Amino acid sequence: DSIRVGDSLTSADRPVSEPISTPPLAPPTLSCLFGANNGPLVGQEGSIVTSSKIRARLISETDNNVTLTVESCIEDAEKTLVFGRGELQLGILIEQMRREGYEIIISPPAVVTNICPDTGKKTEPYEEVVVDVDAEYSGSVIDSLTGARKGVLVEMMDDASDGKTRLLFEIPSRGLLGFHSDIATVTRGTAVVHHCYLDDREYAGALGSKLERGKLVSCELGKATLFALASIAERGTLFVEPGDMVYPGMIIGEYNKVTGGDLEVNPVRAKATTNIRTVLKEEKAYLPPPKRLTVEELIGYMNDDEIIEVTPKSVRLRKVELDSGARERAARVKKKRLQAQMQKKK
Repeated sequence: DSIRVGDSLTSADRPVSEPISTPPLAPPTLSCLFGANNGPLVGQEGSIVTSSKIRARLISETDNNVTLTVESCIEDAEKTLVFGRGELQLGILIEQMRREGYEIIISPPAVVTNICPDTGKKTEPYEEVVVDVDAEYSGSVIDSLTGARKGVLVEMMDDASDGKTRLLFEIPSRGLLGFHSDIATVTRGTAVVHHCYLDDREYAGALGSKLERGKLVSCELGKATLFALASIAERGTLFVEPGDMVYPGMIIGEYNKVTGGDLEVNPVRAKATTNIRTVLKEEKAYLPPPKRLTVEELIGYMNDDEIIEVTPKSVRLRKVELDSGARERAARVKKKRLQAQMQKKK
């Protein structure tokens, strides 16, 4: 247990005066809170549901994964703070744990920031991003990374032989959250992306605002029905299909109205039955296939008031506060606080 990655092992008879230097490791750029599942369906799909066993599993992971750091959460003793090198690394860890039978919840990611000892200013990690893409999509990639994400295009190289373009960017790590799914959409899955830690630089300020769509939030507990989802599908994109278990506060889709807020829906509503027979053929409902998001995609997709619930059989997105009344009260308090801050600035 005392041997770690990077240690030098020598013979006791012929000791080495200087150990082999260890290559420097890139520091963590993202952090997430891991906790035990506290939703209505806890314990139905997984066998390990306690925070102590989850914390022990995360600590044991650091023995082999030297780029992962685990700390206790000061605000909530039932949760564990995990630092990693981006959405992919955290997503792989979560996937491993769900296959082992764990039921966990994961908070929205936070970028690791520091204070420069020389200037006293806030710093954040920057990354170098290399994108190889067809020349016809290069403009869309540049717009995606240099706009609201605060990226800077450093170099652009065209390869006339295969029609590819290599783009080199420098961008804050928080600007890459959700980028992989966006670039897959704008390039139709043809782009090859590589990024690595560059250094810590002065905080770049707030990222540009993006058009956020509201969510379709369930208000009932039960199995989703075809009859209910057929009418809900007209309001947005569904994340569930008939037969999936849902509960109040669970997000079952994306609302199609931009900045329209969340919409509460009843996905378990069944068609009323009567004892009257008719000769008319009963109408059939058809649904498009649901949009299934991976853990990595959800990490970059969820908002601050949402968490991911992961079990061996399901990956769900839900609100932190399941009660709709409590969410409305919290939203009013937040709105008043923002208005007070705006008045102070004036």
